[in-house]
Parts: sequence; structure tokens; C-alpha cells
Amino acid sequence: MTDQEGASEQVIELRLPSRLGYERVAMDTAASLARRMGFSPDRIDALRTAIGEAVTNAIEHGNQSDAAMKVVVVLTIRPDELIVSVADQGRQFLDPTRTTAQPRIADALQRSDKGGWGIWLIRELMDKVEFTLAPDGGNQVRMVVHLERSSTNNH
Repeated sequence: MTDQEGASEQVIELRLPSRLGYERVAMDTAASLARRMGFSPDRIDALRTAIGEAVTNAIEHGNQSDAAMKVVVVLTIRPDELIVSVADQGRQFLDPTRTTAQPRIADALQRSDKGGWGIWLIRELMDKVEFTLAPDGGNQVRMVVHLERSSTNNH
């Protein structure tokens, strides 16, 4: 992708082992970038949560916690937005119906597995979310969060 302004787009790529705990590396990196960009603390918290959910899903479901498989997180910094792409190398493809399903509290309380909230939460917290196949196979989620500038913001 090219930006009309040329060099105003920066890309950072993280390759993480599929072990729980490494999602924090992606969360901390994105939070640091968002802070430098001028995002509000609330938006940074939302970003951290969404990235944590996406990377955890990639580790647990896509790569099935196989530490030899990587989760690739690409952060694209633009003047007015941060784009985060999280891709697994998994062989277990995400059922498209799961990416749009609205979880129901009553159903969740009945199940021993309390999962199913991560994708919904990502959609609620980010401005734009797309689920696709990753270029190298596996699943990919692309999340966009817009920088909201307002004259009433006092940093």
C-alpha cells in the first residue's frame, strides 16, 4: 500500500512465538506507538485489549499453541490512523460465521468454555475490522483505529 504523502507511512513487524504471554509484546509495542501518535488513554486501552485478544486467538486457535509457529503482527502507522494486522500460520481456518456472531450471555454462562467474546470485543473496540486468509495461509485480522483530534483535547 502506498500513501499519497509518500514517506508518511511507517511499518513495524513483530514475529512472535505461539506462546501465551507474547501477546504482551504486541500490546506494549502498539500502546507505545499510539501514545507517540497522540491517542487518548482510553483509545490506547481499547487498542491494547483488541490486540491482546487477536494475538491470543492466533496463538490458541490458529496455531494451536505450537511454539514453532509464528504470529506475525504488522503495525502500520499513518498520520491519522494505526493499522494492526495479526496473522497466524494455522491450519485451522476461522469459520466466517464466528467473525460476525453476537455472543449471548445466557449461552456463555451455560458452557464450560467461556470463549467467543474475543472477536466481538475486537469489533466493539476498533473502528474497522476485517477477517481474511493470511498471505501465507492461516487467518488474519486487520484492525484500524483512527486518531481522533479535537481542539478540546488537552494533553
